[in-house]
Amino acid sequence: MAQNQQVPQGTGSMFISLFLMLALLVAFLNPGIRNSTVNAMNVVLAPTIGFGGRFPTITIMIAELVVVLLGTTLRIIYTDFVEQARIQNVMNALRKEQREAFRSRDQDKIKKLTAVQNKYLIENTQLMNKQFRILPVTLVIIFPLFTWLSVFLLRLPYPAFTLPWSARSYFTSNFLIFPEWVYLYAILGIPFTQIYQRTLRYFILKKRLEAIQ
Repeated sequence: MAQNQQVPQGTGSMFISLFLMLALLVAFLNPGIRNSTVNAMNVVLAPTIGFGGRFPTITIMIAELVVVLLGTTLRIIYTDFVEQARIQNVMNALRKEQREAFRSRDQDKIKKLTAVQNKYLIENTQLMNKQFRILPVTLVIIFPLFTWLSVFLLRLPYPAFTLPWSARSYFTSNFLIFPEWVYLYAILGIPFTQIYQRTLRYFILKKRLEAIQ
């Protein structure tokens, strides 16, 4: 009975989220589903951010912004930063006490600290489960967008662009294990992602702290 109480709440929802993500991945490996999705997305995205294939870099940038705005916003909104910071501070203090207990070989203190640590590990797992629930929702939008973008770039009449380490790269070629345009996608997105994430996190955390006070 005691073991059942140690099972973090929300573990079932985490497995459901993992199952949904796996099902979504398998679905997009199906050529029929993938092509139907790309065609449906093309009706909306080609006229709005396709620019007739003339500005593929801008198309990639806009697609990146959509992914960042959607994924980052939902993830931050569903993250309890106050509780996260509280648990982190407690865990840091517990680790410090454990190191001192190990040095002094105080077995009773080690057992007590371990029991308290397990309690906070469960709380941290529950907190992570809440964040995990939103992943399938974001992937339902991100997967189709990313799939459309990959097909759109392969169909360009002049599939060439420049990277910092290559004066001439191609949307149809790979570098290491990824298409070369994925690196362009990352280069364009990382700065905005970091700025937007830190800014949004700051204002949400500030608002929640003010509500607590």
